[in-house]
Amino acid sequence: MNRFYENYYQKDKKLQQAVAVLQWGHNLLLLDKTQSSDAVSFYAGQTLAKGWSRDLLLNAIKKDTFGQALKQLKANNFGQTPPETHADYANEVFRSTYNLGFSGITEPMKEL
Repeated sequence: MNRFYENYYQKDKKLQQAVAVLQWGHNLLLLDKTQSSDAVSFYAGQTLAKGWSRDLLLNAIKKDTFGQALKQLKANNFGQTPPETHADYANEVFRSTYNLGFSGITEPMKEL
């Protein structure tokens, strides 16, 4: 409880809200396995959005998906080269691993 208080007290509201919704086991895993509050915020947000269990969260931390996401954002020059309207579309196409636009799915789907 002391580490929980020290790590999250007086942090930004978005992080506090994300951590408050997570289960206690998820919070303990985040406290043990992550070092920065940015990483905790990323993993907490992904856990809430994708409904990760503790095992999936642990696998994501071991694979360093936070570091991969940071690298992935800087992997292209779409912001400078094409016009702005095309740059947003190009970023969206290459960011998503699976583009299922042809199937007619309009609502977000959970992989699980």
